[in-house]
Amino acid sequence: MHNPGSNYIVRLGHLVRWLGEQAEEAGVEVYPGIAASEVLYHSDGSVKGVATVDQGIAKDGSPKAGFARGMELHARLTLFGEGCHGSLTKSLFHQFNLRHSCQPQTYGLGLKELWEVEPAKHFPGHIEHTIGWPAPNDMYAGSFTYHLKEGDTPLVAIGYVVGLDYKNAYVSPYQEFQMWKHHPHISRLLEGGRRVGYGARALNEGGLQSIPQLAFPGGALIGCAAGFMNVPKIKGTHTAMKSGMLAAECAFEALSQTSSNA
Repeated sequence: MHNPGSNYIVRLGHLVRWLGEQAEEAGVEVYPGIAASEVLYHSDGSVKGVATVDQGIAKDGSPKAGFARGMELHARLTLFGEGCHGSLTKSLFHQFNLRHSCQPQTYGLGLKELWEVEPAKHFPGHIEHTIGWPAPNDMYAGSFTYHLKEGDTPLVAIGYVVGLDYKNAYVSPYQEFQMWKHHPHISRLLEGGRRVGYGARALNEGGLQSIPQLAFPGGALIGCAAGFMNVPKIKGTHTAMKSGMLAAECAFEALSQTSSNA
């Protein structure tokens, strides 16, 4: 867990937004808020691209006034980076039998809140990690606390992660998180502050032995779609980015050598 050198705490959403701006300046087309709904295939079974979901659909399935038909996006190579437990990734697992030689993936649920705390309690750059409490000893869980430096606003990101392999069906990860916030050490930090944001997401926790075959005809898996989170170090953003960089280099080399689908 020791990280020598210069380290910074940043908000991932802000970093991704900035990276998107850099990509657009380089000529990349970014479609925020538009989800891919299915994988498209060539007649030979290789991946052709993806189709995006229709926009402006009413609850009864009828088109609303702002209806827009989804698009088909074709490519010689398609890299899938839709995150943990994505629907397209799961269909690719089945289509190409990508999990034939790896262990089953395991998952966790991370709950996170962003708080504005009293200035006297704010120490930019300070990080805390805990394991266990309030989860019992037979349940995998832990927490994080990050003191952000963002202008003059004293922001602290807190969160609790619960492994989804717990045996007690009555366990509520959300309630475990709320109980954790009542620990005297945490409650003192939050007292007098206010919550300004919250969220949750699934996490891959299977580790190296759970990484599937990455490449298949017409594409590859990157990031959390492949399960590149480093669980012992509680890190995954850098491995996701590096996997995308390596995939891009391999794609460039492959497409430079052939005019057909790689």
